[in-house]
Amino acid sequence: MQLRLISLMGLVVFVALAWACSANRPRFPWRTVLWGLGLQFAFALLMLKTAGGQALFALAGAAITKLNEFANEGCQFVFGPLASQAQMQRAFAEGSVIFAVVVTGTIILVSALSSLLYHWGLLQKLVRAIAWVMRRAMGTSGSETLCCAANIFMGQTEAPLLVRPYIERMTRSELLCMMTGGMATIAGGVAAVYARLGAEAGHPDMAGHLLTASVLNAPAALLIAKILVPETEPSETAGRAPAEVPRTTTNSLEALCRGASDGMLLAINVLAMLIAFVAVVALANFLLTAPQVHILKQLGGAAANFQPVTFQTLVGWLNAPFAWLMGVPAPDCAAVGRVLGERIVLNEFIGYVSLSKLAPSLHPRSFTLATYALCGFANLTSIAIQVGGIGSLAPSRRADMARLGFRAMLGGVLATYLSATVVGIVW
Repeated sequence: MQLRLISLMGLVVFVALAWACSANRPRFPWRTVLWGLGLQFAFALLMLKTAGGQALFALAGAAITKLNEFANEGCQFVFGPLASQAQMQRAFAEGSVIFAVVVTGTIILVSALSSLLYHWGLLQKLVRAIAWVMRRAMGTSGSETLCCAANIFMGQTEAPLLVRPYIERMTRSELLCMMTGGMATIAGGVAAVYARLGAEAGHPDMAGHLLTASVLNAPAALLIAKILVPETEPSETAGRAPAEVPRTTTNSLEALCRGASDGMLLAINVLAMLIAFVAVVALANFLLTAPQVHILKQLGGAAANFQPVTFQTLVGWLNAPFAWLMGVPAPDCAAVGRVLGERIVLNEFIGYVSLSKLAPSLHPRSFTLATYALCGFANLTSIAIQVGGIGSLAPSRRADMARLGFRAMLGGVLATYLSATVVGIVW
């Protein structure tokens, strides 16, 4: 009960932080905020406290397991025994799995299937149904709501394609909503990888939690964005759904091929970021610890036994209060704060990899709340990705997107933290 009360306090604090950073504090969007929180609590209760929700959790876990098995079949055809975890462990013992092979297969398969579902029109129908509920309840415009709903299933540069004809004429508030929605969610391809990491760390229900987080983060992104930049201009799609964008693939085969190609590009991008950011962390740790080690050696005696402060330790200390406000048990706050900091400074992939390694030492509640808090692309790199990617769809708005970049990242961080507090209250 005490942890739930702390989560409730955290909910108020995160909304207050968004208001404190608002561009127009007197225009607080009460309807959007109250209905947004209501939708979050309704869906969290549905998923976490009902038999149907638990069945969906089990289904999501089973689906991810099967998808990973199918991806392994494709990887083993291309890479041979390098893609077989059993064979690699027999040959080289534990820790012998090639991470690049495992990640690549899953991302490519999920990307190809998503492209196929989009070609058939199934993905658009689901997205529009979710957007209709949020638009009617929260009073947001059609274009910004559709884009936030699409981010549940699509990446931060793919979802805006659904509202491409409207981006040039979007209001400043709508632009921020579109960008924050991308920052507050993750793409389906990487979600499958994170679920696999969680299952291997002893949390087979992580797939269900990632699914829940993706849906919770859509209304959270809308309400936080509307607090940060309240609407003051007339919207072209106010009170109505935007027109459908025509499909660009001619048949199912082309859709599969294009999805596989896009997935390969995403996988290469993920691997490049992992190599670069892990190396940067190692460099940062060297620069931080080398002077400390030298000083401790000079002092000698008991001082020589102290462990130097690393980059991970620093970001853990800075983010521990936010972890506590979510309802994370106090002994785990520094560890969870560390992965939260890694998500912002580096990216969420690094955060989830670190979380999977910490799993054995964390309380189940801490692991679960961290899963929700990490479930978004809100990091410094994503600002450049959005300005470059979405800016190419509407070149005249690129400067506006650049000015809103840090505010969108803040909105994405607060939205994921808000979802974690909602789960902390009801779970």
